[in-house]
Amino acid sequence: MDYITLNNGLKMPLLGFGTMNIFDEEECTKILKEAYEEGYRLFDCAQIYGNEQIVGSALRKAGIPRDELFLTTKVWFTNFEGEEVRKSLLESMRKLQTDYFDLVFIHWPYGNTYHAYRELEKMYEEGFIKSIGISNYQESQYLDLVHFNKIIPVVNQIKVTLRCQRKQMLEVMNEKGTVLQGYQVFGKEETLPIYEDDKVKSIALKYNKTTRQIAMKYLVQNRISVITRPMEKQYMKDNLNLFDFQLNEEEMSYLSSFDLLEYNTKPSQDYQRTKSMLENM
Repeated sequence: MDYITLNNGLKMPLLGFGTMNIFDEEECTKILKEAYEEGYRLFDCAQIYGNEQIVGSALRKAGIPRDELFLTTKVWFTNFEGEEVRKSLLESMRKLQTDYFDLVFIHWPYGNTYHAYRELEKMYEEGFIKSIGISNYQESQYLDLVHFNKIIPVVNQIKVTLRCQRKQMLEVMNEKGTVLQGYQVFGKEETLPIYEDDKVKSIALKYNKTTRQIAMKYLVQNRISVITRPMEKQYMKDNLNLFDFQLNEEEMSYLSSFDLLEYNTKPSQDYQRTKSMLENM
C-alpha cells in the first residue's frame, strides 16, 4: 500500500475500502476481515450509510487492531446545527467502537456548514479527530470554506472518473494542500467505452493488468486517493495491485484525454440531485 502525507503531517493510505450498503453483520465481518488481510487499512464510513454499528462490531469481531486502521466517517448535513455535530459524532464513535477518528468529513455542502466545520475544528483541537475533510465540494465552495475557517481540510471526497477527472479542482486544492479523493471511480455508462478502447486494452496487456486497474492507476499516479468497495476477494486484490508499475508519459497523456468538461460540471444534474436531497431530508 502506498501512502500520501496530508497537510497536517498525517499519513493516509492512497486506497480505501468503502462500507456503504453493507448491512448484514456476518457478511460485513467476513468482507472487512478479507479486506484487511489483503492490505486495506483505510475504511470509509458515514452516518447516512446507516451501518456504523454493524461496521464497528464487524471490525471488532474480525480482530483488527485499531492502531492499524485509518478510520473515517462523515457528519450528515441534518446534524449541522447546534450541539448535533458533537452529539452525532460522539454517537458515531460509540457505534464504531473507537475513541477517535483519523478523518471526519462534512458530508455535502448543505445547511449550516460553517457551524459544523467550526465544531469539527474544536473536536480536532480536543483530540477526538485527527483531521478534517469535506465531501462533494466544488471549487468555489472549497475556496469559500478555506477563506473563512482556520483549518484547511485535508481531503475533498467527490466523484472522480476518467470522464470526470476534476483537473481544475485538483489544481486549486493542490495550492492549499488538500488531497482529492475519488469515489465511483469506475463510473457508469459514460465510462464503459473506455474499458473497451483498443489502446487502453493494449496498455493493460503491456502491464498484465485489467483496463479498470489502468484507470485506477492513472488516478493514484496523479496522487488522487481512491475509495472502492470490492465485495469479492479477487477484486480486492486487483484494486490494490497497482504499485508494481508506472504508466509512462504518453500513456498518462492518452488517459488524460478522456476527460470531458461536461462531466465535470453538469449543473442541471447537480440541481436535480440537490433539490431531491433537500426536499427529502
